[in-house]
Amino acid sequence: MKNFMIPSLLIAMPYLAQANEDWGIWVSNTYQTDFGGSNYLAFLEIQPRTKNDNENLQQLIVRPLLGYKVTKELSLWLGYTWQGEYTPSRSDKFGNATNDIMQQVQWVHDINEHWNFQYRGRLEERLFADSNNVGLRMRHRFRLTYTIPDTSVFLIGFDEFFHYLTDINDGSPREGQVQSGVNQNRTYAGLGYKFNKHISADTGYQLQYVNNYGKEDLFNHVWLTNINVKF
Repeated sequence: MKNFMIPSLLIAMPYLAQANEDWGIWVSNTYQTDFGGSNYLAFLEIQPRTKNDNENLQQLIVRPLLGYKVTKELSLWLGYTWQGEYTPSRSDKFGNATNDIMQQVQWVHDINEHWNFQYRGRLEERLFADSNNVGLRMRHRFRLTYTIPDTSVFLIGFDEFFHYLTDINDGSPREGQVQSGVNQNRTYAGLGYKFNKHISADTGYQLQYVNNYGKEDLFNHVWLTNINVKF
């Protein structure tokens, strides 16, 4: 799984000397169904995140999607993301939320009985509370899992690259965050367990690099836990 760390490190190395660092915990809870074996899919993710060395709530993510299985391996999705930014000083604590309309393609391939590869491409139309302009962002995630023979234990790693396709230059706070090019990169390596055919979980370390366009960039050290339920 060490190879999954290479993309983030290559992107981030030129900025190491001028970057901030933080620690946090993210807990992703996902629920997915195919409605009893149909080609139609539904998905829901709920994910709280912390910041400031895990002392403060940072965000709450709520992400529902509807999908369709084109083939056994390929599926297309349409969804929405509410990204609530927790601001204690505001009367409406999550008033500075971002709303994303999103389209997604996902390809899942069993290389053999132990190895599984997944690619996920996601296009987001991002609507910000503090800007009248829309940010277009593309995300590419490459994930690999290895199930240890004769066990329910698996190793998992992924790398996800984010890049903006548009600029925001309206004088809003988003001007320093939404510019064409590299937005961020996330690299994860973890250990998981399949409790049964419906429930699995994995936990591990994620390095998040955030490009802040002219300001100090961020290296976010995250302990990430994924809890997945399929029915």
